[in-house]
Amino acid sequence: MHVSTAAEHSPRGAAHASPSERLTGTAQLADSRWTRCLLASVLLGLAGCQSPATQAPFASQPDPLDTAPPITSGLDANSLNQLLGAELAGQRGDYPSAADGYLAASRRFDDPELARRAVLAARYADNPALLERAAQRWQQLDESATEPGIIRARLAVERGDWMTALEQRLAVETAGGTGNVTTLAEQSIDAGADLESLLSRLLEHVAQYPAQPGPRIAAALYEAALGNESDARRRLMAMEGEFPELAEVWLARSEIERDAGRLSASRQAAERGLAIAPNDSRLILSAAQTELAGGDIEAARLRIDDLVSRHANAPRLRLALASLYLDADSPEDARRLLLPLLDDTPVPDAAYALLGLAAEASGEIDNAILYYRQVPDGERYVSSRARAAQLLVEHDRSEEARQFLAVERLRHPRHAMTLLSFEIDLLDAQEHYAAADELLDGSIKARQKTLTRARSEGDGESAAVTENELASLLFLRGIRRLDDGRLEEMEQDLRQVIALEPENASAYNALGYTLLVEDADRRAEALELVQRAHALKPNDPAILDSLGWGYFLTGDAAQALPPLEAAWAQQQDAEIGAHLIEVLWSLEQQDEARSLAIELSERFEEASELEALFQRIPALRPVVDAP
Repeated sequence: MHVSTAAEHSPRGAAHASPSERLTGTAQLADSRWTRCLLASVLLGLAGCQSPATQAPFASQPDPLDTAPPITSGLDANSLNQLLGAELAGQRGDYPSAADGYLAASRRFDDPELARRAVLAARYADNPALLERAAQRWQQLDESATEPGIIRARLAVERGDWMTALEQRLAVETAGGTGNVTTLAEQSIDAGADLESLLSRLLEHVAQYPAQPGPRIAAALYEAALGNESDARRRLMAMEGEFPELAEVWLARSEIERDAGRLSASRQAAERGLAIAPNDSRLILSAAQTELAGGDIEAARLRIDDLVSRHANAPRLRLALASLYLDADSPEDARRLLLPLLDDTPVPDAAYALLGLAAEASGEIDNAILYYRQVPDGERYVSSRARAAQLLVEHDRSEEARQFLAVERLRHPRHAMTLLSFEIDLLDAQEHYAAADELLDGSIKARQKTLTRARSEGDGESAAVTENELASLLFLRGIRRLDDGRLEEMEQDLRQVIALEPENASAYNALGYTLLVEDADRRAEALELVQRAHALKPNDPAILDSLGWGYFLTGDAAQALPPLEAAWAQQQDAEIGAHLIEVLWSLEQQDEARSLAIELSERFEEASELEALFQRIPALRPVVDAP
């Protein structure tokens, strides 16, 4: 039987999903992480803030240099010429040159107004690096100014530097401004940042500045996200006594209690906050979420309708609330919120995707497919088509699903390879392996003809695209042939991939690893292939595992250990762990090997790689205590 047909997958190193799992996994059009991130951005909007992604482009705003103060004194001829050059550059729209000019002048005169003018020009130029330098200079010249810290925090968030963003936000708080540290905490939690380091830094600040409520609330959010709900709860309860009229404290308490499953406490906290700030949309939303979580759809509906009426022109809010309704198994309410968005120009692509989910939840399969087919070419295009095809298959309309995917490949050539992979997965899921092989073979032959024609006509661009597609298809077929035990044919396909793409590390690794484990007489050749892959991608965990295992199989256990440890540090899967355990055991590091064997047995209880290892080395099998 065939296992994985993803062209980018190596035959080893990462766990393989079944075709049906890959299809349904790809089709998560409104998963919980997406909903959380959307709700976070909505909360920012309800609080009167804008995230960087929703800010209006500077080109659509008035010229910021019009309001900047004039430079009236202290100028010599050179500096006057420099400033005039910057001013003229700004007037003709050359904002990068204007910013550079003002920034240079600020260094000469140590004048914060010049640095501020450089910031304004850099923002209008939409140049993050230049804006960072200008904001940093303004901050150096005027420590009391809060705007440069806010700018630098936003830039740090955009590049994923959460610690710098936190430092800048805390500096704004210390300077007497509003650092919005709680907003940053919510963003970093959703982004999967290193929360322990951020919390540690935040607690240092809280100890030094206990009168600032924002950092203390943010610390509670981090504690709860790290699983320390009791610490978060104690922190907020202490703040409730110190800041009883601060709605943000009750909002955080409501959210933390709801996430912990304490719905009654969450509802009480939201009501306390609403008693203080009855028009706070964030508290209304939090109360509605708690009611939905508790199954009180009617009460939640009243609050949600209130929110929608307050923010009539907020499509992102409608999308977020519709997603909440879907999570609460109320598709009709979700549809009611989404349908008005179809009158927008353009229609948000998430609206079609969520309407598809709502129709599907209501059992309206044809309507669901219709909505999924209307999702435009964007980030949800692939998942929507995959879900539409899967629905057709689930309702015994397999031939229609194949026709649908074939048409989509013609309409959207840039997604043709992905859609072809979906069709192969569908056939595999139905155990129509011969049909899947026939489809793949035909696609390879078609691209071989296209490549020959493009080369003969001297069409380099078309040839390059076709070479890439052909290499992906050959890789895919090679892995399928490996799954069927057709090793010689698998090698032929992967050799062709390497000929087409001499720097395809995955092909070198797949072929090298296969030869390592399948043909003991060719292990030296196999190791060279893996070493070539490693030279191309030195930090890839699958390749590091192949390299370490190759050294071990060729008799050099000491050299095998470092790459296996590096692979395990990056990707803790059963196969890599089993390899590392065996190498540790062979190097007589038996305590480390046994400890890791116990850990893997607990995490990967039924992994075949571990069972094979324990059969080879019975002393490694963890002893199970009698009940």
